[in-house]
Amino acid sequence: MNNRPDETRPPAADDPADLRRRLSAVSESEGQVVVLHARGEIDAYTLPRWRSLLESAVPESAADGHFIVDLDEVMFLSVRAIMVLADLAQHLDRRGIAMHLAARRAATTIARVIDLAGMSESLSIHQDVDTAIAATTGPRSDR
Repeated sequence: MNNRPDETRPPAADDPADLRRRLSAVSESEGQVVVLHARGEIDAYTLPRWRSLLESAVPESAADGHFIVDLDEVMFLSVRAIMVLADLAQHLDRRGIAMHLAARRAATTIARVIDLAGMSESLSIHQDVDTAIAATTGPRSDR
């Protein structure tokens, strides 16, 4: 995959340095697959930055593209942050882009929250990025 060496978006002038330190992301892409590697804490303070990082990494690809969010280096993920992911997954699905989550440490917990929120149809959760990438090779209905 092609790495983008910097964060997915340039730091905004209104983003304090503390906010950039608490939450960052790097994306890489190959073909129709974009992987966003998030790092830090996603709570009420960092939620606007979370939305911005996700939006700037969303693939501009046509139908049948895939967007993978790697949460392995996320130390805290609020329920509101998961709901942002679920909303984005629904939006991407309407565009024909499948969204996958990779969360080695928290996959079970995240899956439970997503299930309780009734969003299991919108988000697929994998143990790691490699498994999520492997899932992009099959038909979208297998998510």
